[in-house]
Amino acid sequence: MISNAKKEIKKEFESNMWPEVYGSRQNRSVLTWPATGVEETKDRLCLVVSQDRVKGLIPIEESGVEMVDNPRLNKSRLANLIGQEVSFIVTNTDKRNNLFVASREKAMEKLSSVSWDKLKVGFTRTAIARRIVSRPKKDGTLYDMGVVVEIEGIEAFLPVQEVSHGWVGNIRDFIQPGDTFDVEILEIDKEKPKVLVSVKSLYENPWPECLNRYSKGSMYAGTVTGVAEYGIFVNFEPGVDILCNHPKSGRLNKGDKVAAVITRISEDKINGVIARVIRRV
Repeated sequence: MISNAKKEIKKEFESNMWPEVYGSRQNRSVLTWPATGVEETKDRLCLVVSQDRVKGLIPIEESGVEMVDNPRLNKSRLANLIGQEVSFIVTNTDKRNNLFVASREKAMEKLSSVSWDKLKVGFTRTAIARRIVSRPKKDGTLYDMGVVVEIEGIEAFLPVQEVSHGWVGNIRDFIQPGDTFDVEILEIDKEKPKVLVSVKSLYENPWPECLNRYSKGSMYAGTVTGVAEYGIFVNFEPGVDILCNHPKSGRLNKGDKVAAVITRISEDKINGVIARVIRRV
């Protein structure tokens, strides 16, 4: 009786994930689970995926993450996937310890072998943001260049200038790693391989039609969306940001409500000066 009770308890706590884990190893089927951590075991850096008490390890060599000579940077790049859904193919199992080893790279290869034929310039596809690419300025601060996104196993690049019709200083104000959204395919080069995509092309460009709503010398309310060395960006409406000089008195922050006077209007640009601060954040 005691033996049967133990068996029942063990059965109750066994995960129902194992059939699909075994199926992935035997049939090379692709599974998609959340990435829940990063572990370093026996000098091996791994991405952790887990579901219903079953844990999988994806070695960084099989993670699809570009490796460099800097261990800290490798760990940081792998950690960018935590909290995101990742696809993988199981390569080894250890049910006794509720553990398996998997390859994200093999899953991406399998998915992309079918997806390349579906990609055409001008088509709209659903993308998953994987990581934001930044580069250092001369002063040591970082500026965002774009977002690496994944489209059915294929990595593509979304340049910062293709995120919005308005000014984008910090991509994270618009997109976070793990976000899912539609993109338009702008450019495909299978040999490199390279895919460029755009978000803003899916939305109507407010320029130059928006110029009918504003006139030189007039004052309008707006919200500060960015503070740069060369000026303050103030948003008047979706996709319409004007560039103003830094005010002589007081520092402004993102989110501050201001009134700006337009000093110059062209077909794709509006300049102004900040007349007063309406409300600070």
